[in-house]
Amino acid sequence: MPLLIGVGNPDRGDDGAGRAVARRLLEGAHPGLDVRECAGEATALMEAWAGSDDVVLVDACRGAGPPGSVHRIGPDESARLAALRHASSHSLGVAAAIGLPRALGTLPRRLLVYAIEARDSALGAGLSPEVERAVEEVVAAVLRETRT
Repeated sequence: MPLLIGVGNPDRGDDGAGRAVARRLLEGAHPGLDVRECAGEATALMEAWAGSDDVVLVDACRGAGPPGSVHRIGPDESARLAALRHASSHSLGVAAAIGLPRALGTLPRRLLVYAIEARDSALGAGLSPEVERAVEEVVAAVLRETRT
């Protein structure tokens, strides 16, 4: 069964984009999809996907396009993933959660990352309109790709 992990801090505006995707998916009936939320710390991410062969991570990023841009990064695009700046301090967790298992040969068989370009990660802010639209776009894409 595919596993989606929404990463981020929902109390910091657009940094909560990944968890917003997870929450939208949890609101619907998608029995063929396991959905979890994670703050983004490396060991927590590795624990969350332990035993899963098909994983989709969703996180916020900065500096790779205009706010609301969606970047789909496949399993063979590690250089592209490494070049993304994530929207908050948990970015080191995401990079380490992918880099360490890659080096050890323990990554899930299929790991897909959706990164949503953030506008504002201020404490207490909600999702910006651009990121809100991107969240809906990623939800639809995940459902198409996982066929649930």
